[in-house]
Amino acid sequence: MSAHAKATPIGGPIFGRPILVLVGLFGIAALVMAYRFFVGLGPVSNMSDGFAWGIWEPVNVVVFTGIGAGALGVGLLTYILNKGEYHGLVRPAVLLGAICYTLGGSSILVALGRYWNAIMLPVVPFWNLASPLLEVAVCVMAYIFVLWIEVLPSILDGAAASRWPFWAKIGRTWGPRLQKVMPYFVAAAVVLPVMHQSSLGGLMLLPETKVHPLWHTAMLPTLFLISCLSMGYGAVVVLVTLLRLAWNAEADRRLFAQMAKINAGIILVYLVLRVADVAFTGKLALVRLDFFGLMFLGELALFLAAAIQFLRPSVRENRGRLFGAALLAIAAGAAYRIDSYLSVYRPAPGWRYFPSLGEIVVTVGMGAIGVALFVVLSKLFPVVIVQEGSGRGAKPAQAARAG
Repeated sequence: MSAHAKATPIGGPIFGRPILVLVGLFGIAALVMAYRFFVGLGPVSNMSDGFAWGIWEPVNVVVFTGIGAGALGVGLLTYILNKGEYHGLVRPAVLLGAICYTLGGSSILVALGRYWNAIMLPVVPFWNLASPLLEVAVCVMAYIFVLWIEVLPSILDGAAASRWPFWAKIGRTWGPRLQKVMPYFVAAAVVLPVMHQSSLGGLMLLPETKVHPLWHTAMLPTLFLISCLSMGYGAVVVLVTLLRLAWNAEADRRLFAQMAKINAGIILVYLVLRVADVAFTGKLALVRLDFFGLMFLGELALFLAAAIQFLRPSVRENRGRLFGAALLAIAAGAAYRIDSYLSVYRPAPGWRYFPSLGEIVVTVGMGAIGVALFVVLSKLFPVVIVQEGSGRGAKPAQAARAG
């Protein structure tokens, strides 16, 4: 990204037809969620005593937060490794992370049987210290708060450019103040996701009798952390590429090529650990051409294909091919996470699980409102860097009205 380039509000109409369609999809999902809160999980989902995990946990929570890990990945490059050249990717990645994690946290409430008890989570004396979910819940909630704090500079910059004196004063007053304390939030934004991403894997260490041996391993926390970084970097490439197509956002091919090399290294580390773990724990005999064996091999094939693509110069130099490779990285991480949560043995004859229409509608609706929220905030506030001379960013007057 250009060192001197600054993000600008995209401007334009807020509630166009695509946004209305996305909001409409979420509206249908909201009706399903409201019905679920009144009548319980049974009439809405196909979860049961035999399959306590439905798609809401592995998709809405575990996959969404994996995609949102792009904020962690870009933060590590920009602030920890001192690669300031990636700074232009921070705001889009952080906004993506904030939205994905908010959707994931909201989905947890939808899936909880006794969701009303969640109101006690911030009350420390009421913490159930024997609950393995406590650390995950606290870290996710804290990280959501931190991510939205990291989004605030975009909002305050937009307010500072407002033509309304009240909002302009707030932006000019609180923007510099927030910048002084931002390093503390950046540090928390590194520690918290590392903790809870590994814990999402560690959580599945507990149901040892249910999780298939090909996925049940002491390496679960490490593999979940590594896979989230791979998914996050892939998500940033996909996001910025789409922003370039939609709004002519600045997308430095050289930076993406460097990120592709980094992602290839991350994936190769994952593959070595994953295969070595299966081999040295005597589980190779379980890799057969049955349902679970094909799931395992399919995951490895996705990861390997993404790594090979990232290592090829012809792919790194071509935006379309790099976009495809990034999608492969996201799909690989998503497959591993979904399989880890759903690759369970049937605990008794007769148990079956396939997501209900209600579960699918809620998942689609959550994704739809996430896309709508990103688009609206990018149009109102300076999140995206638009290529100079493109004429796609908001002009000063437009930015002022957006504020």
